[in-house]
Amino acid sequence: MKKIVFYTILIASSIFSISLNATEGIAVIDYRTVFLGTDLARERFEDLRESSEYKTISDEAQKKQEELISVSEELQKESKTLSDEEKATMQKKAQTLYQDLQYANQKAQALEGELLQKLEAEQTPNVQKVINELVKAKKISLLFNSGALLAFDTSNKAINVTPEVIDLLNQANKESIEDKVK
Repeated sequence: MKKIVFYTILIASSIFSISLNATEGIAVIDYRTVFLGTDLARERFEDLRESSEYKTISDEAQKKQEELISVSEELQKESKTLSDEEKATMQKKAQTLYQDLQYANQKAQALEGELLQKLEAEQTPNVQKVINELVKAKKISLLFNSGALLAFDTSNKAINVTPEVIDLLNQANKESIEDKVK
């Protein structure tokens, strides 16, 4: 009996020590957050949102949404007094406004997606350099892309290196700008 208890404790302690050491040398990064989280990305997205093309699309979307709400409210209020033909006309107008709104939103998303692709293309070498340096400095054996995982503890700073990479990338970008100025 004592041997069974001893072996059970030995096995349990081994499993516990393995689970404690399992995260050592393992890290996770969210590349999308890295590319969107830098100061450079924030500046570029602000510039995009202030551009005349983006403002035109946003204004168009807002106008269509307001019209859609107005038509929907009118249809709801007046539905008892409207003829079937008038209801059908208003429903068709609401559907057209909804499609126009969807199209405007898709155009805005396309502009944002285009900008993200440009940022990724421009920043990939810097990101890779920062990651390689971080892997060496922190002695990371395995670095996983968060998209390849079902779940992980994003608040665990020992595992989630995304914020650290963003900070290092911001520093690298700042130094790069300062070097260009000199």
